Amino acid sequence: MNLDEKKVEFLSFCIEAYKEKLGGVSGAKVSEYFEDCRLLDFLLDNYDLLHTLGREQLTAEMERYLQKWMIK
Repeated sequence: MNLDEKKVEFLSFCIEAYKEKLGGVSGAKVSEYFEDCRLLDFLLDNYDLLHTLGREQLTAEMERYLQKWMIK
C-alpha cells in the first residue's frame, strides 16, 4: 500500500470514527461536513502525527479543530 492509499484509508477511518461518535449520521454527511470546514485538509496536512493516535485521541483532536473552526 502506498502513502496515498494509506492517507485515503486514514480519512475513511476518521469519518467512520466521527460518524460513530455522532450516531445516526451518515458517512456521506460527515464527509461533507469535514469538507466544508476543511477538516479533511487538516487531517491530511497533519497525517504524520495524527495517524499514530488511537480512535479516542483522534476524535478528540477532530473535536478541538471543529471548535476552533466554529469560533472563526
